[in-house]
Amino acid sequence: MAETTNEIAHWQSIDLRPNSIHMLNGQRYPNVRNNFDNNQPFLYPENLWDIISNELPDNDGDLVDLAQKFVHKHFYNQVPRILQLERYYQADNNIHYWKSDKSKKRADNRIASGLPRYITNIKVGYQFGNPIKFNYSNANDSNDLGQSLMAQITTFNNQNDEPYHEKLMGINLKNTGRAYELLYIPKDEKTPRMTTIEPATCFVVFNTDVEPKALFAVRYYAVNVDDVMHYEIEIYTDSYVFTYSTDGNDPSDDWTQEDDPQPHYFGSVPITEYLNNREKTGAWESKLDEIDAYDKTLSEMANSQEDFSNSTLVISGHLKRVGKKHILVDSYNNPVYMDNKKMKYTSNKYDSDGMKNNVVTYKEDLTPDSNILQLENSVIPSRDGGNTIIPTNASYLTKNLDANEWQIYKNALLQDIHKETNTPDTSDQNFSSNASGVAMAYKLWGADQERSISETLYKRGIMQRLRLLGHYWNIKDNGFNTDIINNINIVFTPNLPKNNDEVMNNLNIENQLGVSKQTMFEQLTQVDGVSPETESQRIKDEQDDQDTRDVNLSTNIQQKQNAQNNTGNDVNE
Repeated sequence: MAETTNEIAHWQSIDLRPNSIHMLNGQRYPNVRNNFDNNQPFLYPENLWDIISNELPDNDGDLVDLAQKFVHKHFYNQVPRILQLERYYQADNNIHYWKSDKSKKRADNRIASGLPRYITNIKVGYQFGNPIKFNYSNANDSNDLGQSLMAQITTFNNQNDEPYHEKLMGINLKNTGRAYELLYIPKDEKTPRMTTIEPATCFVVFNTDVEPKALFAVRYYAVNVDDVMHYEIEIYTDSYVFTYSTDGNDPSDDWTQEDDPQPHYFGSVPITEYLNNREKTGAWESKLDEIDAYDKTLSEMANSQEDFSNSTLVISGHLKRVGKKHILVDSYNNPVYMDNKKMKYTSNKYDSDGMKNNVVTYKEDLTPDSNILQLENSVIPSRDGGNTIIPTNASYLTKNLDANEWQIYKNALLQDIHKETNTPDTSDQNFSSNASGVAMAYKLWGADQERSISETLYKRGIMQRLRLLGHYWNIKDNGFNTDIINNINIVFTPNLPKNNDEVMNNLNIENQLGVSKQTMFEQLTQVDGVSPETESQRIKDEQDDQDTRDVNLSTNIQQKQNAQNNTGNDVNE
């Protein structure tokens, strides 16, 4: 599967033609019309936007003009970068399109490494491998458990397979530095849904405040029917969804309105932009040069090996060749001619006694494709009437290959990529599976710094998701308190290799120190996978059962004592 269904956009990320990319020449995205704008945010003054939005939904002319300008910038300046990054995740690296200018007779292998996919998957698994926890805490009211809100969030998460959704968002974040999420209401339904939107088909326009607010978002995508392509365009404002279509190769021209604007009831732009970091860069984008160098190293190593096997043969002197497949020679090594009619072998040479030489020998022809060469010494006449004999030599023209130097260079690139992307090299023998928690923490210290930034930005996105849902629930339920959304706490749990013995030892120490059971239950989840809430409920249920048994036992004892007392009284009477 290609990184996009838009073939035009695909070739834009490869400089429009195969074998056209000059690798490591100082320009990363050669076909971007404005490289400065390849990752810039889209901003628009809010006072100008208010003029446009006040005319909506009846008059959308100014909205269309503005959106078309941003689509043009996005398609020609930002999409090539995004698709190139997504190609690398699929191991379709630029080495496949390298303009190497090699001769057709030379080896020209193109080997793409899977480093981008490895780095992305490691980081997504580390950050999103364990499900995100949604907790409720009201600092002003300890009795407020938010049960109604938590039930709605749990239902929504289950309906949308939220853990898988977060992983898809994480892949887009780590690859392209951004991810987009759409909240929508399916046709003929009233339950909100969410889905990921590919970064190459979507963008959000913000105002120019120090805390940017989304003004509107655009989603546009190519549709290919019977090899005829057209574009569908959707514009999302804080109240409506506008839909358009256009033919041709340019998605920013000649829009035709498809349907009437539809309200969406989320109270704000329902497309949320998530960022991996402030710079909107992916997990390995800063190391693309080293990844290209690594790919070239692997490819040239294979090329050198293949060229060595097909080395050029250099002959200094004369090569004796005979055109016939087999020849007959006499004792003087001269060719013997055959008379087809008489079937006799004849020779034109005579021996020293004047007798015709009839010693005939059968000899196989030595041709270049027989893997055997017959070389003759070069004879150069001299002025004194003599001859100078120069021996003929044959050898292969090869480069001296130092395999150790290749390996050192390749490993240096690999180590640099792992270090500067803060990605552990799990093939490193020092990255042992039985390392202590402290040792593992030191190895992942750099990764944790990046993760903390990414998680902070991701929490903002989730909170925006919940606020949009809260606005919709408020309309649907006629009075839902949207303020309690702020009482939700988003908790990430790093997906680390487990050392159960160490966890249990720490729990024993914490138990002796009097740490709360809730805290201990949260850590115990790493071992048994049982949530703290479930564990607390199980303990409560067990305690209730024990209390019931104790009450029943006490009741039985009391009843027996009463019966005995009654019997004694009867006897006394």
